[in-house]
Amino acid sequence: MISLLLLLAVAGLMQAARTFSLEVGSGGTELAFGFLLLAAYFTGRVVSQFRLPKLTGWLLAGVLAGPFVLDLVTREMAGSLRVVNGVATCILGLVAGSELNLKRVRPVARTLRWVTVIALIGSMVVLAGVLFLIRPMLPLFADMTTTQSVAVCLLIGVAVSPQSPAVVMALLAETKADGPLSQFMLAAAVVSDLVAVLCYSIAAAVAGVVIGGGVDVLGTALSVGWELLGSVAFGAVIGGVIGGFLRTVKQGASMFALMICIVVAEIGTIIHLDPLVVMLAAGIWLENFSRADASDLLHGFESAQLPVFIVWFALAGTRLDLVQLSQTIVPVLILAAVRAGWYYAGTTVACRYTGASPVVARFAWIGLVPQAGLSLALIVVIQKTFPTFGTEAAVILLSVLAVNQIASPIALRIALIRSGEAGKKQGGDFAAGEH
Repeated sequence: MISLLLLLAVAGLMQAARTFSLEVGSGGTELAFGFLLLAAYFTGRVVSQFRLPKLTGWLLAGVLAGPFVLDLVTREMAGSLRVVNGVATCILGLVAGSELNLKRVRPVARTLRWVTVIALIGSMVVLAGVLFLIRPMLPLFADMTTTQSVAVCLLIGVAVSPQSPAVVMALLAETKADGPLSQFMLAAAVVSDLVAVLCYSIAAAVAGVVIGGGVDVLGTALSVGWELLGSVAFGAVIGGVIGGFLRTVKQGASMFALMICIVVAEIGTIIHLDPLVVMLAAGIWLENFSRADASDLLHGFESAQLPVFIVWFALAGTRLDLVQLSQTIVPVLILAAVRAGWYYAGTTVACRYTGASPVVARFAWIGLVPQAGLSLALIVVIQKTFPTFGTEAAVILLSVLAVNQIASPIALRIALIRSGEAGKKQGGDFAAGEH
């Protein structure tokens, strides 16, 4: 009850502040950040009383406060927090990579490879096929030839398939889960981002040739090669730098790593590198190939994880348009159901073929369902690259993402608890004081 009253008080204060017509450049950014942090935090506490993930509350706070509902956080305010969002993405990537121990993943590496092929890559083809079958329900395809429809379906099928290391990390942190299932889910989410970037480049090149979206095939291949391989290489260098700092200076490692995240978030997109992939690679290098102890850095980040998670997911929530979702609900639910169903079937087949442990075979597919950062990034890219159909495609993609962001955290939390891995991670609670 106290959390609910505080939430209402924060919303009232935000509305009162808005009456002074604060512009983004004169305090609106700080106002939006502070409001989202407090509103999402208290909403997370409220929904946790109903045994829902706090992440669901953070997303809900963003949806309600965003420009599509109460408009307490305007489009301009959300846009002004781009730097915050970028830094949060880098921190999430560094933490996720540092949590991924390749020695612990090695026993399930064969299963991971087959899950990648059958569930992840297979889902792109299956989703494209389903989208082609239901295209009469979507105005997007009204003026397209069959060949053009196939190309666009493939592009959207790839764009709707990525997973979310950020969502997995948030639920692992909230439930303090650790074990073979947790490691497998995190590894699968990381691998999926890399595979999705590569597959998207191929699909975009095909669509560009068929539709004429201005995509140069050779240029796209070189660009994606640089973005993927360059990001991995640059990330390894960043991991080496952070590792050297940990070994020599030791004091202030978290602040140094935070500074690195800010720099990568700012210059990464300018030089066409993916900040998330860069920091994932840095974290993986730091944990598995550096002589430094990554646990020192992670311990320093524990106190920062809560505000990072809150603001990142609240900002994601501000992009979800529930009215838009309701207008395309039937095809969107079909795509979301097929996506989840294929991950279940593909993961089950892969686990049976490779003899994975029962807990991985039963619950691993749920870790593939969440969507977040990369899906949003691909939506923006499609809108810019393919102006003839990008906006309509973005409506479909954002609506599927909305369904998955609403439902998947709840399912993932239940899976981690039922697997028996919840509460097994040592260390402080990143959301201490929530009870």
